[in-house]
Amino acid sequence: MAKLILVSEGAGIKDYALEKERTAIGRKPHNDIQLDDPTVSGQHAVILNLQNVYVEDLGSTNGTLLNGHRINKRMLNHGDIIRIGRHEFKFVDQTATDFDQTVVIAPPPNLAQAAQQAAASRPATSAAAQPVAGAKQSAAVKVISGPKQGHQIRLNKPYTTLGSPGVQVAVIARRGTSYYLMPMGGIGKQEVPPRLNDEPVGSTSTPLKEGDVIEVAGSKLQFSQNG
Repeated sequence: MAKLILVSEGAGIKDYALEKERTAIGRKPHNDIQLDDPTVSGQHAVILNLQNVYVEDLGSTNGTLLNGHRINKRMLNHGDIIRIGRHEFKFVDQTATDFDQTVVIAPPPNLAQAAQQAAASRPATSAAAQPVAGAKQSAAVKVISGPKQGHQIRLNKPYTTLGSPGVQVAVIARRGTSYYLMPMGGIGKQEVPPRLNDEPVGSTSTPLKEGDVIEVAGSKLQFSQNG
C-alpha cells in the first residue's frame, strides 16, 4: 500500500494512506489532505493512484516541488519528497523492493573482531569485485575513514542503504544521472542523523555533488559522480 508521511525535522508525524484513486491536497476544507497554510492554494495538488502513483500540481500559485524541483506532473518513486507550501511529505510504497540489504560499513563492536577474522580468511582479490572492460561505470562512494577504509561502493541501484542497522543508516537515491542523500524520517527513527559535509542531514533530500562527504555509523564516505 502506498502512503504519504508528513515529515517535520526528519521525523514522520502523520501518515496518509493513498487508498483512493484521487487524493486532493489544498487549503480548502473539501480536500482529502487539508493544509492550513496561506502559501498553499485552495486546490493545490492531487495524488493519482493509478497503475503507478503520480503527483500533479493543479496550477497552484507557489507550485509543487518534487525532490527540490518544481513539477507539473510526475510519477512517484519510493522515498520521494513532495513539498507543498511549508509542508513536506515522504512518499512510501510499502511494496517497493528497490531497497537492498544495508551495506554494513561499521559492524557493532561485538561483531568487529569476527568480521576482521572473516576478512582475513578471504582471498586478497575477488573476480566479482573487478571492473568489467567496457562496462559503464556508475557513481560510487569510497570509505575514507572507518573499519572499511578504502572500500568502494557502487551506486548502481535506485536506492543504496549504507551504515549499520540498529545503529545509524543513510540512503542514497538515484534519479537518472543525479544522486540524492535522503532524509530518514518515516524509514527508521534515529536519534542522531547522518551528516553531510559536517552538517546534520535535514528533512529534505539533498543533491550530492562531486567530493561530498557523508558520515554515517562512525565512518566517512566520499561521493564521486565518476565512480
